[in-house]
Amino acid sequence: MPKALLLLIFFFSFFISMASSSDVVKTAEVDSQEAQTIVESLQELFSILSWANKTYSYNSLFTYEANGYITTFKLNHWVEGNTATQRLMFMDGPKRHVLRHQPLSTCDKGETRWGIWPTALPSSALLEYSFSTVGLERIANRSAVVFDILPKDEYRYGYRYSVDRETGLVLKITTNHKQRIVERLQTVSMELLDSGYEILKDEDLDYLWRVPEIEPCQTEQFHSGWSVDWLPAGFEPVGNRVTTQGEQVLMFADGLASVSVFVINNVQDKLSDATGRHGATVAVISPMSTDSRRSIAVVGELPTATARKIATSVSPL
Repeated sequence: MPKALLLLIFFFSFFISMASSSDVVKTAEVDSQEAQTIVESLQELFSILSWANKTYSYNSLFTYEANGYITTFKLNHWVEGNTATQRLMFMDGPKRHVLRHQPLSTCDKGETRWGIWPTALPSSALLEYSFSTVGLERIANRSAVVFDILPKDEYRYGYRYSVDRETGLVLKITTNHKQRIVERLQTVSMELLDSGYEILKDEDLDYLWRVPEIEPCQTEQFHSGWSVDWLPAGFEPVGNRVTTQGEQVLMFADGLASVSVFVINNVQDKLSDATGRHGATVAVISPMSTDSRRSIAVVGELPTATARKIATSVSPL
């Protein structure tokens, strides 16, 4: 199994985009009229999330749970003018520190690739998920409103968002599939910052990993000679690019989930079938039956069966 290739694809997918049988939340009853005043639609929810992440500066400690493991992270999110700076520190294992600077600009039609909070969702996303207000819960000593975003088919994940009532910042995200938790991000503590806060300078860090700015909304680096003949309903092209290894990548998204399709030129022997998963992100490699010189890799926040079905549908134009 080509482990190095799978790792490379995982990291590429993470930066072009960044848990038991059920997630039982003890919620308070929310009056239907009050729920309407909180948020009325999936579109409105993501507008609030985007606004909050471009407005508030904060320090947070959170846990990431997947594959039977829990990892703790510390995040410094600092907004100044039209730029946000994020510093992510791994609190477990070897010292690792990720730095990202990002202009808070938007693209045509209001979409933005800042973080995971689009300011506008395509109408197709609204058709493929159902949206409801579940209730209230307490996270990190803060009151949160709980929302369910559930798929209308078996080809994608469902999500439960717990959003801070005061700020609109996300305190917990649970990703699930067929009533099983796939991964969970949960805030342990959060501190809102004022303008007098001083963030660490780059020279003060001895284990820094820089992340390049997020890709623009539509990236077209080549005229594709490949066709993805099957995708779940609602997934639309969002661009393509060429990796440093020369592989062509086609990118698709439904507003909540994204998927990248790599066309890999086999350097030596034909690659064998392989599957890897970390939390909600899956990577599958499938040799092309019609071309022994190439294999298809699919990476995205999708169930394994969906990713494999996408991989086998790729064909030359």
